[in-house]
Amino acid sequence: MSPRARTGGPDAPAPRSPATSLAATAGSGAPHGRRNRDEAGGPVHRALDVLDLLGTPGGPSSLGVVEIARQLGRDKSQVSRLLKVLADAGFVDREPGSLRYRIGTRLFAIGATAVDRRLRDEADAAVAREAALLGERIDVGIRSGGSVMTISTAAPDSELRASGWVGRTAPLSCTATGRALLFDLDTAAIARVIVPEGLGPAGPAAPRSLDELVSRVVDERRRGWSTARNETDRGLLAVGAPVRDSGGAVVAALGVSGPESRVDPVFDEVRAAVLRAAADLSRALGAGAGGLAGARAGPPPTPATDGVSPLSTPPAPERGAS
Repeated sequence: MSPRARTGGPDAPAPRSPATSLAATAGSGAPHGRRNRDEAGGPVHRALDVLDLLGTPGGPSSLGVVEIARQLGRDKSQVSRLLKVLADAGFVDREPGSLRYRIGTRLFAIGATAVDRRLRDEADAAVAREAALLGERIDVGIRSGGSVMTISTAAPDSELRASGWVGRTAPLSCTATGRALLFDLDTAAIARVIVPEGLGPAGPAAPRSLDELVSRVVDERRRGWSTARNETDRGLLAVGAPVRDSGGAVVAALGVSGPESRVDPVFDEVRAAVLRAAADLSRALGAGAGGLAGARAGPPPTPATDGVSPLSTPPAPERGAS
């Protein structure tokens, strides 16, 4: 390259943006089925085709240039140039020591941000709607270490609503939403989450060991919902269900909690509302029929080892955890 080209002098070509780099990969070898997309979006659609292929659920974790070109009906050299542009932008990664490509870390970061924003927006609408219908407090929580952290809540009682529940945490082990967040995990994974912090403060009916916690998670995961009765405080009853993303992974949990004397007589109605609201929230995050309750439930937890079963149970937390 000449010095003038490197320094951007009068004879240097204009800098190539990602868009123009993508445009340079355009060609005439696309099958007839993709021609309309090419004419409408050209290189952008070709890039999306590659990303769709690499991100196909259940597909291989990586693909080579030849495989991608064959499956998309593209010219190999065109696909190779397009992959280079996508790799430079961080949208795909090339596996070290091979010619295979996989979805890039930048897409993961964008996807995680999108899911997080969508989850919070949709959760706010869901809890407001269900609290008005049921007359009880509704929470949506996410996992934060060994705790469930409330990200959205609503209650028909203005005093409860104003008490600042968002951001509060409660143990995963003795809350309905907390255990619903464990549905995807096997015993080893549950131990990694729970053991460092212990089971945490708990009420009279809370699990007292890792074995007991795992047993409850197994039973609750099988039926698709969790319940906590007298586990955070005597007289409190809560029901929870997992919220899943487009890949079927548990990303949040939705729950209802209230006095046992008030919730128990309408328990079936409350449970149905929790399952419906969790399914609606899952669909809003892109989960299909395979991404709702029971999907990607992971292998059944195996009995815990003697070295991690006994865990301490300090005094109960303040009333109201789901």
